[in-house]
Amino acid sequence: MMKQKNRRKNYFIKKKFQGNFIFRFSFLLILGLVLSGTILYLFSRGTLTTTFVNSRLSIVNTAHYILPGLLGSSLITIVLVSLATAVVIMYLSHRIAGPLYKVERSAQEIGAGDLTLKIRLRSTDEMAKLADCFNQMTEDLKKHLLEIKTKSEDLGKYLTALKEKDTAKELLEKKRQLDSAIDYFKVGA
Repeated sequence: MMKQKNRRKNYFIKKKFQGNFIFRFSFLLILGLVLSGTILYLFSRGTLTTTFVNSRLSIVNTAHYILPGLLGSSLITIVLVSLATAVVIMYLSHRIAGPLYKVERSAQEIGAGDLTLKIRLRSTDEMAKLADCFNQMTEDLKKHLLEIKTKSEDLGKYLTALKEKDTAKELLEKKRQLDSAIDYFKVGA
C-alpha cells in the first residue's frame, strides 16, 4: 500500500473559523428539529389517540402521548446528526481553512520581499486557483524587478563614466539608493 503524499495531520488549522462553522450548522439543525417537533405537537393537541396501556384500552390526548417519544427521538437525532455533521463540516472546512492558511502565510512571505516563493497546493484543494494567481503575480513582479535591476545596472555604468562631474556624484548616490530599494526583494538568479 502506497503512503499518501502531502496528507494533513492537523484538522483544526483555523480553529475559530472551523468552530464557528460547526456551531452554526449544528445550531440550525437543532433549531429545525425543535421547530418541527413544536409544529407536530401543536397540530396534535386537539386530537385523541387510543392505546393499550397495561392491557387496558386508554384514550389519551395525542400531544401528550407522542411527547415523550418525540423528545427522546429528537434528542437522539440531535446528538447523532450533530456528531456526523461536525465531522463532515470539519473535513469540508479543513479543505478551505488549510489552503487558506497556507496562502495567507505565503502572502506574508511574499510581502516581506521573497519573490522566489511558490505556493504549492494539491490540485483538489479549494484554493488551488487562487494559489496559481498568486504564483503568476510573483512571477510578474520578479520579471519586472529584474528588468528594473538591469536598467539600474546600465545606468550605473553610464554614471561611473561621468564620475568626474559633481552632478554625477549626486546621480550615483541616487542610483545607490535605487539599488538598495530593489535589493529589498529576493528574486533569485
